[in-house]
Amino acid sequence: MYRGITTFSCTACGHQFKSHDIEYRATAFSVPQRCPKCGSVRTMPGFWIEVDHIKTGINIYESIWEEIEEAEKKREEHRLRSEEKMKANEEKQRKKRAKKRKHMSQKQREAYDKKQAKKAAKRSKITTDNEPTHQEDIILLGPTWFPPGTPLRVDEDSKQN
Repeated sequence: MYRGITTFSCTACGHQFKSHDIEYRATAFSVPQRCPKCGSVRTMPGFWIEVDHIKTGINIYESIWEEIEEAEKKREEHRLRSEEKMKANEEKQRKKRAKKRKHMSQKQREAYDKKQAKKAAKRSKITTDNEPTHQEDIILLGPTWFPPGTPLRVDEDSKQN
């Protein structure tokens, strides 16, 4: 549950900062927020420092910090494994295409390369439903979504007013 804004203190660098106070697993404790100065997750609400119970607070929060750090470590390992699998798959596909291309005539290779380039362009193309196709499709009245970098067109009639 969200409880507002509170002051947190980083046990790694001693930096004090304000951040969101979120209830940790339906307990009276707060979810440690990442320190903006050093990036450590080993933070706790300033309450523990204000009442001079910093050692008690550190003892209580130690297991929470370890749990969060372990989860981050697993997430990073999973991301690295996924990247390795993706690279291995790309290499496998590249070798497969090279092997297939090796046994073709010059004309067949050119046609094959053109087809592969078209597929690659189609894979890399990103489109959205909200993006207008032409400048004329953009409406200047009312709430409108403008794609990044779109210059606003002003009608001559509105310039005269």
